Amino acid sequence: MALALVLPVLLAVIRLLPATTAMSWFAHPWLAVLTYVPISVAGMLIPRISVAEKLMASGSIDASGNMVGTHLIPGNGFFSFIWACFLLAANSLLKTIQAKFRRSSLLNFSLYALSLAVPILISLYVGVMLWQTLQEKMGMAGSIPHPFGFFVADIIMAATSGYVVILALSPLIPVAGIWLASSRIVLFLVSLSILGASVSPQFFPYNTYAPKRILLQRTFSTQGQRILGADYDLAVFDANSLPFVFKNVEAVPKFLGLEPGFSWKTVSKSPSGTWMAIYPISRLFVESYRFSAGNKVVLKDDQRLPHIILQNVKEDILNPDRKRIYVEIDMGSLHEVWASVLNITGPLTSWSFSDERLPEVVNGGPPSYICRLSGKDTSENWKFWLEANTSKPLQVDLAVLDHELDDDTRTLLHLFPSWAATIAGSTYLSSYLI
Repeated sequence: MALALVLPVLLAVIRLLPATTAMSWFAHPWLAVLTYVPISVAGMLIPRISVAEKLMASGSIDASGNMVGTHLIPGNGFFSFIWACFLLAANSLLKTIQAKFRRSSLLNFSLYALSLAVPILISLYVGVMLWQTLQEKMGMAGSIPHPFGFFVADIIMAATSGYVVILALSPLIPVAGIWLASSRIVLFLVSLSILGASVSPQFFPYNTYAPKRILLQRTFSTQGQRILGADYDLAVFDANSLPFVFKNVEAVPKFLGLEPGFSWKTVSKSPSGTWMAIYPISRLFVESYRFSAGNKVVLKDDQRLPHIILQNVKEDILNPDRKRIYVEIDMGSLHEVWASVLNITGPLTSWSFSDERLPEVVNGGPPSYICRLSGKDTSENWKFWLEANTSKPLQVDLAVLDHELDDDTRTLLHLFPSWAATIAGSTYLSSYLI
């Protein structure tokens, strides 16, 4: 069982060491099956080439697995319980048949496998569903910085393939190993996996049915009714980073004003707080890049930017060290607001949200409280109050995400190919000390 998990993971790592593209199986699931399943089966057969295990060992393992699984996750041990029950019955049947026929008779194995058809089918059904779900979710599971992030998705799929093989086939190996545990068969299975690993770099990992998720944000830094800067921020959600996209879509870096053969060391990373408007989705990726929009943004005559209005500050008579600040959020002239996010840093003691209770904050920096306001209140501004100690001012960061795009952002969005599912929006960032 250990080899069934370790060998496919080891193959996944070795395959990616010289490669520049991960997740070749994402749009071609059969590639993952060809690459990881045969070597996982081979891993279960290798110890049996020289050592013959008894059938009851498998039943003991399933009974132990039931006990451990139930302890770790309640209700998770039913697989092992079903297997253990059927294995006990199959063991009795096998002993009866072996008394009448040869111990290594093919009839013995056929009847033994047939008696385990129910748990095999249940395990295959659940295992395949688990495998397929994870395979699809790897495209939106989030990105981790290189070099480790490059390997994560393939390692997860390799380990999952090994787990499904163990789940469905491990109880058959003690008997099937009599015929299958030979050097030639193991070598054939390993060769199949090496073939899959060898041809996988020739396949492009994405298509229209299994697209690459890309996040495009036109970021406006504002102060009052002035735009201080406008940039493009880009992020991805899987193991193939943004350089992979630019390598395969040359029109995008050209639009952004990047010279051919540019170095990624010269490209700026997105500052902290850039993706605050989509929090907590922003936690799915830890690396994103910022590109200058190039042209100066001029507001239209009827355009108003979202901003915070300080209405009133009242000091607590009974406690002079505290103050209550009454605030409004004016969405300006935005019409397609998806969300507004407040990030409040400082000596906040209470607020008018969440039944006036602050959430627990666990981090290494100063206390930071985040509140999401969905959509836009068409009748009036969002109104709330903040209560804080008077020792230090509060810093209130506001991020407003609008679905409406300007002409330049729409042009950039249309440059991405059909295999890229690009989500785009305009975010207005501002900061206040109150």
